[in-house]
Amino acid sequence: MARLPSIHHCTSEPYRFFGRSAELALLDAALRGGPESVVALIGPGGQGKTAIVQHWLEALLGAAERPDGLFLWSFYRGKDADLCLRSLYAYAEGLSQPSELSASYCVDHLLPRLRRERWAIVLDGTEVAQYDSGSWLGRFLHPELGRFLEELASEPLPGVAVMTTRFALPTLTTRRHARLLSLSALDAASAGALLSSLGVQGTAAEREEAAEAGGHHAKAVELLGTYLVRYHQGDARRHRALPDLPREEGAGEEEHRVARVMAAFREALPSESQDILALATAFRDPPNEARLVDYLRSEPVHALLHRTWRRTYPPFVERPVEWLSDQIQQLIDLRLLERVGRVGPTVLDAHPLVRRSFERVLGAGGQRQSAGARAGFLRGRPDRRRPETFEDAREEVEMFHAYADAGLWNEADSAFVALDNPKHRFLAPVLERDLLLRFFADGDWRQPPSWLGFGRYRSLAICFEMLGQFDDAVAVYRDTDAALRGDAFIALGRLGPLLDQPFVPPPWQTLWQAYRSHALCLVGRTDEAVALARSLVPVDIYEWVHVFECLLRAGQLTALDLRSVLFRPPHAEEHRWADLTRRRLRADYLRILGNPDGIDLEDEYRQLLDGFDRGGLPFERALTRLSHAAWLRQRQHLEQAERVYRAALDLALQHRMRIVEADAWMGLSLLYSERSESAECEAALAAIRREIGAPAIPRP
Repeated sequence: MARLPSIHHCTSEPYRFFGRSAELALLDAALRGGPESVVALIGPGGQGKTAIVQHWLEALLGAAERPDGLFLWSFYRGKDADLCLRSLYAYAEGLSQPSELSASYCVDHLLPRLRRERWAIVLDGTEVAQYDSGSWLGRFLHPELGRFLEELASEPLPGVAVMTTRFALPTLTTRRHARLLSLSALDAASAGALLSSLGVQGTAAEREEAAEAGGHHAKAVELLGTYLVRYHQGDARRHRALPDLPREEGAGEEEHRVARVMAAFREALPSESQDILALATAFRDPPNEARLVDYLRSEPVHALLHRTWRRTYPPFVERPVEWLSDQIQQLIDLRLLERVGRVGPTVLDAHPLVRRSFERVLGAGGQRQSAGARAGFLRGRPDRRRPETFEDAREEVEMFHAYADAGLWNEADSAFVALDNPKHRFLAPVLERDLLLRFFADGDWRQPPSWLGFGRYRSLAICFEMLGQFDDAVAVYRDTDAALRGDAFIALGRLGPLLDQPFVPPPWQTLWQAYRSHALCLVGRTDEAVALARSLVPVDIYEWVHVFECLLRAGQLTALDLRSVLFRPPHAEEHRWADLTRRRLRADYLRILGNPDGIDLEDEYRQLLDGFDRGGLPFERALTRLSHAAWLRQRQHLEQAERVYRAALDLALQHRMRIVEADAWMGLSLLYSERSESAECEAALAAIRREIGAPAIPRP
């Protein structure tokens, strides 16, 4: 039975819809099992991409036979890709709200379902979730969102995933089942019909001339039409009076067309209406009408308008609430604001081109002042409370971004601290990474931070490690934390620093020696590695992992006291996966040295895999699979062992974990000892050993 539709951060609805029959036919064919698994509508803002998918969804909602799943997420209003993937997983599993799961877990479990069920997934405005400049232009900021779409586009699907974006999609261009469709402007007939439907009057030639003034650009034509009807009795000829603006640096043709219409609106709109529009469109997560009215009547807005901007009109707080609501409605009627949310809570938002137009008018200084007022309002709201779930954290995140927009970095840092390590608390390393990157111009952590007081490089590096971006983690750690790079070095197979530097300054000596013992064993210096490992007294799980891996690979686990490995100091606070790691070490200990208590290791490994997959820790996920595969091979469950080794290999290739990759090839080689695939495994293993000089000793 088909699920009820799940609409998140609803997109704006087209005021009038014309043309685009070819695009709609393509989406219908793809949903009926056509060769396209992912369809991307690519084009400038306001060209009608969202209107196409909204019109298409409207037909699906009313269809007698709906798809098995119908999910829409607009990144214009829900900017967090992690929450998008969690919400999609929750919808697929029939959960009432997103669970605290890693994005990788959600993707791994969604892909098989979408390959057997007929779904329509719409991801609107994905440019918000893509790199907007540099060599990675168009790639996805969230690695798992990128993997999700690449995997969908690699195989035929019963349904279709549809995206809209302003940017190219370099990672999808070679995928066999992706269709990337560049959207052009409206044809002349459709643009003229749009003007007529809005009430613009004149001859066909005059309407065509007006449509040409809007560049046949859907949003520019729509705004021009509402402007002419409201202020010039719908006379098409009055488009000739639009202000002739110079082209803003970096602005595209469509932005320039909209800017001319917006300049005409600013000449016609009262100052109060312009301020309402500028303040309403500044929210990162659009507010509902009641929240917007509260904001407009708040003390921070009063101070901004009448003390900073020196407005002379009567303050909003002294006006009747009905007056403010009427002003908001007038802006909606003009299509400058939009009331969106047919399904779920209704919010007030504006088209990105309208939003950017007012940002330019305010200038950098005005935007900072507006952000400061927004932050002050959010900080003082009476319903503010500590967020208990990832979804609850939205307004705290909004406040953080408002402080960052205002350049109030101390306050932004305090707002970040109040979220209490999202990477651990909400299993959200991407969210924390993106918050920390706000402290850098253009989000580039390779540049000096915008705030001299920034000192959270270690937290940023740990986010990268949790995401499996080990190269970035190595680079982000500062010299004072250089000894913490060992996990990333070992994952990448970059063992030189660990081998060449015997000692590091306090307080990381024991941790560094644990890393070093592991590295020594990997390159075959076994006696030296074991002697070093046996000399250490690890105090936390991070140290135990590498001492254990050294002794495991060296065949010296008898040197360990398992009770010491499992010991947890009373009242010690650890992250949720520290216990999982201890259990993994215990399972490997029992797998190698015997299991006198008869613990069901098969069930234990499956629980560990599920736990680490939920946490999204690539290195532990891979090590657990290597151990599980070895256990299955030992029990002669060879087909299962092959699948698990292949899963470990996929993880290793995805995250460039060269040691794990070598161990997976080694395990497969043992399975294929009398098959032709054995030569491929041996060749891959030999290439890795030549490149990094490890691993010299198999991992049992």
